[in-house]
Amino acid sequence: MNYSKQRETMMRILRGSKTHPTAQEIYAEMRKNDPKISLGTVYRNLAQLTEKGSVVRIDTKHECVHYDGCTDPHYHFICDSCGKVYDLDIEPIDMDKRVEEDFDCKVSGHSLIFYGICSSCRNSSN
Repeated sequence: MNYSKQRETMMRILRGSKTHPTAQEIYAEMRKNDPKISLGTVYRNLAQLTEKGSVVRIDTKHECVHYDGCTDPHYHFICDSCGKVYDLDIEPIDMDKRVEEDFDCKVSGHSLIFYGICSSCRNSSN
């Protein structure tokens, strides 16, 4: 993939964020410095970065896609109520080798997402 100032800016936004932004949120942030950028350009670059493995795409039950600039193994929690995506600060489980042995396959990675109600939503319903 050739160098692109737009992709560089996008990666800076993603790596500097803990909120797992959507394409629309990334677009809004990028427009602050480049008002001529199109939403289509953001989607195309996100697709390229995801395909390359530089960005993690997180699909949610809320028909919304979030992106994560951290590609180190880690897990996510998605709130069923507000839709926020959180990183879970727990040690990743090394189950790739067991899956390969038990199912005679070659694992290239895995993802694990937990769903439920976050503490903010639980506390606001009380």
